[in-house]
Amino acid sequence: FGIKKFGTAEQKKNFLVPVASGKKLGAFSLTEPQSGSDAGNMKVRAARSVQGDHYIINGRKSWVTSGPVADYIVLFAATQPELKHRGTACFLVDTKLPGFVVGKTEPKLGIRASATCEITYENYRIPASHMLGKEGDGFKIAMSVLDAGRIGIAAQALGIAQAAYEASVGYAKEREAFGAKIAEFQAIQWMIADMATRIEASRLLVFNAAVKKDRGEKFSAEASMAKLYASETAMWVTTKAIQVHGGAGYSKELPVERYFRDAKITEIYEGTSEIQRLVIARSALESK
Repeated sequence: FGIKKFGTAEQKKNFLVPVASGKKLGAFSLTEPQSGSDAGNMKVRAARSVQGDHYIINGRKSWVTSGPVADYIVLFAATQPELKHRGTACFLVDTKLPGFVVGKTEPKLGIRASATCEITYENYRIPASHMLGKEGDGFKIAMSVLDAGRIGIAAQALGIAQAAYEASVGYAKEREAFGAKIAEFQAIQWMIADMATRIEASRLLVFNAAVKKDRGEKFSAEASMAKLYASETAMWVTTKAIQVHGGAGYSKELPVERYFRDAKITEIYEGTSEIQRLVIARSALESK
């Protein structure tokens, strides 16, 4: 999304088309060991050469999704650190060039099929033509990408919740206790009812944010609402799904324990639930 919105025709041809066609893999790299939500506290530095035709990048990024396998990375670095978030820039990194070092792969709680790692830049030399936008645009580009990405994470959370819900309904109809299917017990019925209601509300929030984005309207608050509610719904639904399954839900032999582990990250990446509430509150207060 960032390259599509801010990239030049040449950048789109060289980076966006190969990734969109599936011939290359891309990644997004904003977080650092000391800065997650606090993007203005970046330590990775990009220093422009005297000639001005390239930058030298040094520093370490963390939690880079698809980092170990990516061909290209959308990287954010500080060019004028004294300006905080106003002194950042965005670069299109080719991972095959010298100075790009893949670090440890994170042993994650969930979404284990997706490799996440640290990446260190050691005098990584990048052409100035690989800058997305201009110096100082980094924070604006990052926030724009995160806004769009939050709709995607909301949809991911919705899918996890839906899977856990369907598994719970199926299990409740089959499992017997005290001479009856557990689906006949009011305690189970109420959990199923609440699951269905929260999932449907999440779906409508996701659709609303996506429609606004497609129409070219402002959608930051709507994306945050969708991401906040869908991610917390996913965590709630998967917790109840394990409860419906009882001891079987705690076993790796059934998928609900994986849904539970996968759900948690949706409350964290692309901005924590606390950050979403901050975005929503600011929007609500500024509009009055």
